[in-house]
Parts: sequence; C-alpha cells; structure tokens
Amino acid sequence: MLKLIRNLFLLGFLAALSMSALALFLPHDTENYMAAAADKHRLLNSVPSPRVILIGGSNTAFSVDGQKVAERFGMPVINMGLNVDLGLRYMLNEVKPFLRDGDILLIFPEYSHFSGVPLDGEARELGTLIKFCPECLSAISTPRQAFNVVVGLAQGTEGDLLHALGKPREISPVYYRHGFDEWGNMVAHLNQPAPSGFASAIPQIQIPSPNRAIELLDAFYRSLEGDVQVFMVYPAVPVGQYKAQKERFSALDALIRSRLEFPVVGVPQDFAYAGRLFYDTSYHLNREGRELHTDHVLDMFPSLP
Repeated sequence: MLKLIRNLFLLGFLAALSMSALALFLPHDTENYMAAAADKHRLLNSVPSPRVILIGGSNTAFSVDGQKVAERFGMPVINMGLNVDLGLRYMLNEVKPFLRDGDILLIFPEYSHFSGVPLDGEARELGTLIKFCPECLSAISTPRQAFNVVVGLAQGTEGDLLHALGKPREISPVYYRHGFDEWGNMVAHLNQPAPSGFASAIPQIQIPSPNRAIELLDAFYRSLEGDVQVFMVYPAVPVGQYKAQKERFSALDALIRSRLEFPVVGVPQDFAYAGRLFYDTSYHLNREGRELHTDHVLDMFPSLP
C-alpha cells in the first residue's frame, strides 16, 4: 500500500514537472501583472546604493507613493510589492542578496502574513512569478517553495494553452505589467473609478504564539551584514475593519513588539482610513488615500542618523 502511494505521488509529481516544463516554452502574456517581477528584480540589481527598498504584498504596490518617499529620503526608492500570496519568505529572500551599506528596508507585511498565508507562499502565485522572472528562482530556498513553483507552473499552463489555441486573453486596465511606473509603484489605478461592491473584509486575525512569521523576520534581520536599516510598517486598512477586530489588532501589535528586534513604525490604528479612500480591496488605496497614507507614514518615521 505504501509503495502504491509512493508511486502515485511520484507519478503526479512527474506529471506536474512535465506541465511546468511545457509552461516555460508556451507563448507568455508579457503584460501579465506578475511579469512586473522581472522589472522590479532588475532594479534591485542595477540601482546603486543607498536606496530605500519597499517590500510587502500588493498593499505596498498600490498604497505607497514611492516617489514621495524618495523626495523625503533623498535617495531612489524601489517598490517591490506584488502579491501577498508569494509568501513572506520569498519577499525577504529576494532582496537580501542585494542589500548594501546605506540601504533602508521598509517591510509592509499584510496581516494574513502572520496567520493565514503560508510563509512559503501559494503555488499559483509563485509558479506564475517564476515563469516571468526565472532569475527570481534565487529566492526559492525551501522544498515547499520549490514544490509550489513546480505545481504553480503546471497550473498556469491552461491559460497559455487556450491562448495558443486562439482564445484571446482578458485585459485588465489596472492589473498588468505596465500598470507600474519605472520604480515599481502601481499607478494604473490612480485615475480609475473604484469598482462597486468590492469585498473589503479582512479575514479574522489569528495570533499564534510562537509566531513563525515574526521568527522569520527576526532571523532575517539577524542575518544581515553591513549598514542596513530595517523597519516594519503596518498596512493601510478600512477603519470599519479595524474597529471590528480592534482587540485582535492590538494583541498582534503587542506580540510583534515583544519579539521583533528592529523598529515598528506606528500601531495598526494609525493606518486605519475611511472606506472611501480605498480602491478595490481593503489593502488598495485610491489616489487620495495613497497620498494621505504615504504622508502619514513619513510623518511618523523616526529621524535617521
């Protein structure tokens, strides 16, 4: 029985591996949202230090005005934000080899990073990203991440096969590669009307302790070499969602502050905004909200040496 199970697992893995290889050779949608990963990765490698590097999920891409941050710090700002489901481990691994003396790293984790989204990410998102950014494989460091990449590449073949057979791709006015500016900030949504009736609820916050995400953040910080400053900043959320889980937000903040060895900017309440300031999710601000949030983050930022 165990042999049968092992053989079935091996057969499934080989099938997924074959589909993954096929995915790499089928024609790609070069305007796919995830294709922006290649452009952002190139910035990490080419922009000289010192610079400010922003990492996080799509909250970082949509809700932080990197150009305004650049004006404040007097150095270039690279916005690496893409998708929460890439996992916190991938986000940290990607930037670590490129951090140099004088760099400032701002980490904007989403609340689900601490309890919902696996540290090693989700298969479809990781596989899609690697399809468009093969050089990003350098950020894959665990067997689970590697498994997710293989499975995700296989999952992504369906759309490419249908396109190869003549089915047109759906085109989004916002979620596409050149919706980002040259520094990795999402800007395509700034002049778009907010979709009606989008889901704004934040899943119930869980507070596991010990918390693997906090442990990962601390291990990452302790492993850094040279003069790199690291800060964590909470993401923007609708004030109604904050009030609905106020005690949980506060408990998570207390846990983070008791364990993290690097500074946390503000508390969750500081970044809770009126619902009208959000674009299409509870983490994506519209133009007005983005400017307000960026100003707020900068106003609360500590003085740097």
